[in-house]
Amino acid sequence: MEKETKPFGTLHIVLLILAFGALAAALAFLAISNNNEKRQAVETEQAFLDSLHVFPPIEFADSLYGRVELKRYEDESPKVVVYYELDSLGNPTGDVAHETHFYENHQKYIDGNRNGSDRDGLWYAYHPDGTVQTMAYYENGKPQGRYTVYYSNGNVRYTGIYDHGTQVGEWRFYNEDGTLARTQNY
Repeated sequence: MEKETKPFGTLHIVLLILAFGALAAALAFLAISNNNEKRQAVETEQAFLDSLHVFPPIEFADSLYGRVELKRYEDESPKVVVYYELDSLGNPTGDVAHETHFYENHQKYIDGNRNGSDRDGLWYAYHPDGTVQTMAYYENGKPQGRYTVYYSNGNVRYTGIYDHGTQVGEWRFYNEDGTLARTQNY
């Protein structure tokens, strides 16, 4: 004797459609919530970084600042150059506005703004070939905001955020080929 199989009735089909619809809505809600959280985190970090007013390094002109070579190499090329603020008569005030260090091959080594004796503003460090090694922003001598160190091939070595000199949040460390090596939370 064969069993008679009944096809789904209209009620069963409606319930299945409602269940799949509810599941799809729940998944869409989770995806949107997760995406909104990620977007909000990115926007918050970007707003923070934008608030730092980070600009590319400024080339200081001798006519605007008093240029003094503090140290020289044996070939008389500059090793350390500082730029002083000038008073209304054009004389150096003693307040250092910018500082640049050079490698022996005449490439910049370290370059950035100062406020007296403190690093203040955007600072760069360079590899001997002239590629950027470190990019960091300082406030009152302490790193503040995004801090990124690069390999000489241009790939990121590590990056993270400082809050008034203290490492915070997730820092990412990479291999020279650009693959993520590890993360560390502070």
